[in-house]
Amino acid sequence: MSISGSVGLGAKNNPADVKTIQKLLQANGFPNLRDDGAFGPKTLEAIKNYQAKFLHQPDGVVDANGRTFRKLTAGNTQGSPSGIPQENRHLNSGRLTVNAGQVTFDAEGNDNPHNRYFSRHLHWPEGVSGVTIGRGYDMGGRSQEAIYLDLTRCGIPADQAELMSHGKKMTGPTAGRFVQLHRNECGVISREAQARLFELIYPRYVSTAKSVYLSKTAQFPERTSWELLKTPIREIAVDFVYQGLGFERTMKACMTNDYDTLINFIETNAQAKSYEGGRQRANYLRKNR
Repeated sequence: MSISGSVGLGAKNNPADVKTIQKLLQANGFPNLRDDGAFGPKTLEAIKNYQAKFLHQPDGVVDANGRTFRKLTAGNTQGSPSGIPQENRHLNSGRLTVNAGQVTFDAEGNDNPHNRYFSRHLHWPEGVSGVTIGRGYDMGGRSQEAIYLDLTRCGIPADQAELMSHGKKMTGPTAGRFVQLHRNECGVISREAQARLFELIYPRYVSTAKSVYLSKTAQFPERTSWELLKTPIREIAVDFVYQGLGFERTMKACMTNDYDTLINFIETNAQAKSYEGGRQRANYLRKNR
């Protein structure tokens, strides 16, 4: 693979060369960049942001067989820009499973980089949510230091974690604007880092859900103790609370510890049923009973 001339600020910018560079940038952490062959502000920004990872002063230019071009094509054995450079293949391989809370993990995004719910780059779930990375790691209530420590602990490179941590304590439209401005700059995290990040925060969800369950079912002596709930049913209780549905009626449906009772509630209660398209709680119970 090669380009006939330089691409970037003040460069030749042959459309075919520009398209090649755009495709390479897509495979290197900028999946939302258009590969239309037209050099513009977004392509320049992507080049500079990519260069910022290894150049002290990014110049916004990709020279034929220059350092930036060699980095972009490193390990590309497919002979085509669609091949994933060796240094970034780990981003798109690895697990999409977690050790607990799979139903919540699955509902909090997908792994299609061309879909609006792709979770491995910065996103904003709208409403009062904060800047979010992965399956539910919301930065809205966290300090910059805490975010940085959590991200690096889960294997996210320090420079990438530093960039993302600036999304601290933002919520609502302010968070949305940060995501819009800095998503490409911050890049994509690996599947493994995403799974580890979810596993880091999930125990907090469990602790909160346990408190809600005990409170909402306190007046029912026939309730099943939290510890004796079947694991899939307990995970649904956590998912209810996580989504803001920690009501007495939802906890009562869980406390029977009976799959059929809970499935029937999910499929007949108007509020719970309205979320089934995205959360698939009833199907999760059927598959794991």
